[in-house]
Amino acid sequence: MRHMNLETLANGAFSVQVNRALKEVAENIQDPNTDASAARKITVTITCKPNKDRDFVATNVRAKTTLAPALGTDTALSMGKDLRTGEVEIAEVMTGQIPGQMGIEDVQAPQEAGDSRLFDAETGEIQEAAESSAGKGSIVDMRRKA
Repeated sequence: MRHMNLETLANGAFSVQVNRALKEVAENIQDPNTDASAARKITVTITCKPNKDRDFVATNVRAKTTLAPALGTDTALSMGKDLRTGEVEIAEVMTGQIPGQMGIEDVQAPQEAGDSRLFDAETGEIQEAAESSAGKGSIVDMRRKA
């Protein structure tokens, strides 16, 4: 049998397919979102189908890759029930946050009503100014005995 040059097989298409598969494997290995130690595989298939007279063979060449899948990502969810509405709530627990602990983004700043009074946007409760509730800005000495 005469030696066949795989570089020129199928007018060079076989070599192109193998090189493309090698590039896919290299890119997958370099991807930080995949398992670095996972095995990658290139499967080369050469299918030969002869005619009845066995003097002509239809040949198909194919290179197929098996790559490492992307890594999954872990997170934590906190679940509970809103005591005011009875609705079930679910939220992602942010890194370093204790379940149930409020973050600064969870606190809404009081908003002003049309008549320049502050109110809580969630409940609609009108909030009194701090100075009127504390005795018009006077300081109360809690150490003094009554």
